[in-house]
Amino acid sequence: MAAPASAQACKEIIAVAYKGSDQGRLTLRVNEVTLLRDHSSDMANFVPPNLLLEGENTLTIELAAQDGGTPSAKAEVFKGCWGEMPKDPGQNDNVLGTVVLDAPGSDSVAFTVSGLPAYSYLAAGPSDDAGLREAVADLIETTRNKDMEGYFAYLEPMVRDFTLDDPQAPEMLRQMTDYLFGQPSEVVDPGELTVTPVLGGRAFQVQDAAGNAPLQFAMSVDNGKETLWQAGIWMKTAGGWKVLRH
Repeated sequence: MAAPASAQACKEIIAVAYKGSDQGRLTLRVNEVTLLRDHSSDMANFVPPNLLLEGENTLTIELAAQDGGTPSAKAEVFKGCWGEMPKDPGQNDNVLGTVVLDAPGSDSVAFTVSGLPAYSYLAAGPSDDAGLREAVADLIETTRNKDMEGYFAYLEPMVRDFTLDDPQAPEMLRQMTDYLFGQPSEVVDPGELTVTPVLGGRAFQVQDAAGNAPLQFAMSVDNGKETLWQAGIWMKTAGGWKVLRH
């Protein structure tokens, strides 16, 4: 007899549930990596942090007022199962840490994670960002020239890490890239970039003035334009600067 669906094994994930307010702008960070920026709604949602450390991690929320109101926000990091719909903050099980703000400001909570796969960045040490901006510019030019092999050369740590989670991930990523490179699109200039150390200096987040990743595809969709952003988190390796996560 087949096992009922409820008896199937849970593929555990870690997620951050959050809820802001219409009077405020909520920003979420895990290990200094920005997951959500200037969220201005009381709609509850969740986001998975894709860069975690073995041992202690930090969830930080920042809240700014808008429209002269008194904003509030709540966020919690919790363990769930892949495919299950998370609940609003305060309603999830297996909560690892919670942050609540009833006024503009910021606060953080530490939470512990164990049993991570051997992700590339876990063995990395802190570094400076020398040469990173030049690498970003080179990736943009490489992509603009539709040099797919050159593009994938920058993705080595990300592909390796995804393989630890799903052996089929590299092939899926290449298929998605084939599709992306085959679409009518323009790789646009991201403008002035900000570089911020994350993961205790193991990696760097690169953002444009709006907080978006620097590799930007402007695509024509239904007589309009849609932008896809990539290459937001970078890591210095023995082979030079590489994209750690999109």
